[in-house]
Amino acid sequence: MDGNSNIKDTADAIKGIVEAVPVYEDALQPAAKELGKGLHTLAQVVNVAISPLKALVWGYDQISEHLDKKLTEKLENVPVENIITPDPSVAVPAIESLRYNAHKEEIREMYTSLIASAMDKEQAKRAHPSFVEILKQLTPDEAKIFATFTNHMSRAVIKLRALNQNDDHYTYRLQEFTVIPYSINCEYPELGPSYINNLVRLGLIDINYTSYATLPNSYEPIYEHQKFKAEMQFIENNNMRSEVKRGTLCRTQFGENFYKTCID
Repeated sequence: MDGNSNIKDTADAIKGIVEAVPVYEDALQPAAKELGKGLHTLAQVVNVAISPLKALVWGYDQISEHLDKKLTEKLENVPVENIITPDPSVAVPAIESLRYNAHKEEIREMYTSLIASAMDKEQAKRAHPSFVEILKQLTPDEAKIFATFTNHMSRAVIKLRALNQNDDHYTYRLQEFTVIPYSINCEYPELGPSYINNLVRLGLIDINYTSYATLPNSYEPIYEHQKFKAEMQFIENNNMRSEVKRGTLCRTQFGENFYKTCID
């Protein structure tokens, strides 16, 4: 008897919930409609934001047209007998990557130079497959910065620390700071330290704080830069001590090979 009673109670409860659902649905309809409108508006905004990418993704016809022209220019001084079919492990991923990077002029030119090097029998040995992966990890600003490393000459870089007056506790106010991103008009020069660290991570340049740049007045442009002066003023205003650690940036041997293959 008790079992039957429990079953009936449960059935009645379920029936009550089912009957109540339309009431809740009616109550939620306005909110659901507004949410639908919001999602529709958001979808329109997303579509507008992403639509330019459709034009930026190149098809093979566009890539072929670009390469035919540019490769002819880059190989015009190479003897015809030295022009070879490029290694597919270099050319194929490079061409594929051009589909998504062709709108970045600096990167596009580097991909094209890489393919041209792979087509020159005398230079093909330099065209390492890993260069494609490196190019994928470079921003246009980083490409512009690395393009200034035309030789092994060291460039000036500094770290600036702010130390407490009474102890050795400190904070870095500047790290891997160089004027290169500002002097070559990078789009985001304030990201220079991140750019430098990425070039170091990729093995293209070395950073060394145990040596100094040897050219006269190498560090003066840094000391005269408004960013450096502003940080020095901050340290002074907060009654702290400043400590500048000078260092150098140099192109690596690997970076030299990359430069001669993808830029030079």
